[in-house]
Amino acid sequence: MNAMIEMTKLFYQRPQPGAPDETVAEWYRAKGRMHERLAECTGHDAAQERAYAAASYEHARRLELRAASCRTEQAA
Repeated sequence: MNAMIEMTKLFYQRPQPGAPDETVAEWYRAKGRMHERLAECTGHDAAQERAYAAASYEHARRLELRAASCRTEQAA
């Protein structure tokens, strides 16, 4: 994995303001996967990269919950 290519790809695929929560959540999952791969590289930053990955996945989870809640409210 080339970290610069991955970061550039994430930069250009970043959702625009107002994008649906599901789209933003998918982007955060991709960001989490990138940080997981960086954490696999042995080095002094591995723990921080794992923390970044966990934070990205948690943010994606919260966005998905919010989207599901909005769908439920609209259906009611």
